[in-house]
Amino acid sequence: MRRGLRLSGIKSVVKKNGQRYLYRRVGDQLIPLPNLPENHPAFVAAYVEAGKVAPRSRVAEGSIAALITLYLASSEYRRMADSTRAVWRRTLSKISEQRGVALVKDLRTEHLRKDIRAFTPGAAQNRLKAWRSILKYALEEGWITTDPSTGIRAARGEVSPHRQWTEKEIEQFRAFWMRGSPERIAFEVIYWTGARCVDAVTLGWQKVDREGWLSFTQAKTKGPATCPIRALPHWAAPMSNDHAHLIDALPSDRILWIVTGTGRARSVKGLSQWVSAIASEAGLPVDCTAHGLRKARAAALAIAGATTSQIGAWTGHSSLSEIAHYTKQADQKGILGAEREQIVGNQIGKFPKSSD
Repeated sequence: MRRGLRLSGIKSVVKKNGQRYLYRRVGDQLIPLPNLPENHPAFVAAYVEAGKVAPRSRVAEGSIAALITLYLASSEYRRMADSTRAVWRRTLSKISEQRGVALVKDLRTEHLRKDIRAFTPGAAQNRLKAWRSILKYALEEGWITTDPSTGIRAARGEVSPHRQWTEKEIEQFRAFWMRGSPERIAFEVIYWTGARCVDAVTLGWQKVDREGWLSFTQAKTKGPATCPIRALPHWAAPMSNDHAHLIDALPSDRILWIVTGTGRARSVKGLSQWVSAIASEAGLPVDCTAHGLRKARAAALAIAGATTSQIGAWTGHSSLSEIAHYTKQADQKGILGAEREQIVGNQIGKFPKSSD
């Protein structure tokens, strides 16, 4: 038979007795074919007929796996930020893998309690949020009449947020990693901009305008964030030392600032893990994270006398409650010294609450 006529999706199986069996793969099914040459008219006819068999669904109708498949294709899921969708998909994929064969209509409150009980407090909260999302969708689509997740609380326990770096820890990191090293560049960029890792990996000279301002749209919230790069506004003069460290660190031989040893952009997860690792190498506590630098920048802005709206514009936070959350560990004397400017400069009555 000529190679140009070769049929695809054919599986050949030889049994212990030497008998050869042929099948055509359709989805996850194997449709038997006659044991004839592939160019035989009867074989070709059987091959064509096998292709008419509807592929069997990989998930049972009404199952948790089927619900998750539909939810991941829903407009509610598509409205989420790319970074949030990635996290949600990983969590839901694990639920599908572990619990997917069960039927949604059979789910009971005690099943969900047992499911989340095996996780740490933080992971249990995320798992419960995922359950609530798909069960809310199931309720809206008529799969169930009551939501079994109603009234469930995640396992008790304190969930530690990312801790703000101290000034001493920042000095220790700078003393350990030399100027111009990839470690110092990443540190100075994240600390100065206060950007999340998902945004930090994209920052570079291409986002700095002619006036020297860095501006970007945040991946998580879709809101803007802007901060000075080439020169400081007068109110930010107290941060001139940090600014000098940034200018000294920024590379002039490439567009992107944070890259791997081979010059490629770092992944979001890779950057987060790498920052924690290089902080540990510098002798710092294990809870010195990249997000802790974001909190430290918000605190530094408050100490410098920035208004709440200035802090929000710089870090991209959209509510007073968020800014208060990230600045509560700041030096109280610094905040009190800036109090008059904050009262005068901030004319916004109240922002809507949002999460970060």
